[in-house]
Amino acid sequence: MATLLLSTTLLTGCWDRTETNDVAFVLTSSADLEDDGRYRVTYMFPLPGSMGGASGGGGGTAGGKSYYIDSEVGTTFRDAVSKLQLRMSRRIFLSHRRTIVIGEKLAEAGITSLFDVLPRSPENRMTSYLIVTKGKGYDLLNADPKFERFPAEVIRELSKSRSAMPTTMKDVGMSLSFHSDPVMSYLEPRDSQIAKEPSHEIQFVGYGQFKGDKMVGIYKKKEASGLLWLRNQVKEQQLTFPIEEGNNITIAVIGGQTAITPKLLDDRVKFDIIVDARGAVREDLSDENLFNSKTLHKLETKFAEQIKVSILATIKQMQKEGTDSAQLGLMIWRTHPQQWNDQYSKDWEHYFKEAEFNIVVKASIPDTGVINHNVTKGGI
Repeated sequence: MATLLLSTTLLTGCWDRTETNDVAFVLTSSADLEDDGRYRVTYMFPLPGSMGGASGGGGGTAGGKSYYIDSEVGTTFRDAVSKLQLRMSRRIFLSHRRTIVIGEKLAEAGITSLFDVLPRSPENRMTSYLIVTKGKGYDLLNADPKFERFPAEVIRELSKSRSAMPTTMKDVGMSLSFHSDPVMSYLEPRDSQIAKEPSHEIQFVGYGQFKGDKMVGIYKKKEASGLLWLRNQVKEQQLTFPIEEGNNITIAVIGGQTAITPKLLDDRVKFDIIVDARGAVREDLSDENLFNSKTLHKLETKFAEQIKVSILATIKQMQKEGTDSAQLGLMIWRTHPQQWNDQYSKDWEHYFKEAEFNIVVKASIPDTGVINHNVTKGGI
């Protein structure tokens, strides 16, 4: 008994504890490059006193918001953060941050500097989503979406939605470490339409196209869709096209996969791309009888053509800028490591721009909906 009592004197207790009331949780942040070459860091913090009793999205209680945004500039990112900390009564705490927004100017200048400051601190999660935006990053944080209390939540949900390919800090860092070309989700602030008082929303646009650590373009619409197929990231998307002139039909992609096989020839590279896609009819303005096998086969052929067009559009944009956004070089390294190291890695951009692509799309539409025709034009 005496031994147990004496052992309690060796216990240190909670000597390094940090109370919740002593920290300021960062919901999201942005990084920008100023005209004078300095870095701007912007943080969004929740306001604990305004969290309870909020009704509706976008704001806090009594007409106020349940968060606030503050920003500083510095010669380094940490210099800016230290200046911001000087006017805060709580310690800035980053472990709850899930998204980091990068402004357009910084993305075009290069993001290498971010991959020193971010992984260096254990508070920064490598699973945080990296997002690039048009203009300044803090403009996206200052949007005022109505469905969520915090813009940070909208940014996070759009980045990992069923129709988007998530791009985390880990994904981008691994691409850069391989000397590959990463992509990032590209979001923009957009005003809602028709309403008497438009709200300031956030919209998913596509993916930032990077050459090394510098953004050189944006994959939008067809190019964004084609990128998903090339990366074997089959996501929820709708394709609208005519069966005949002026008679549009909308097909939802409900599944599929892509198999890419590299072939190394004497002085060039060839890629065989085989896509297996499945779709479902969501709207039909063509008045065609989709229960007819010939009509359905015709529709499946058109569906396959649309996917192939999007893939070709993506390849064209990649080869124009010399960016391997589909990580095709990584496939060669995995299947032919010796040849990659001896020949292709030294001048991959040249080989990639001259590469040939053989694309085969096999599309099926197993789901035509619960009706056969428009119910006003001949029943179901």
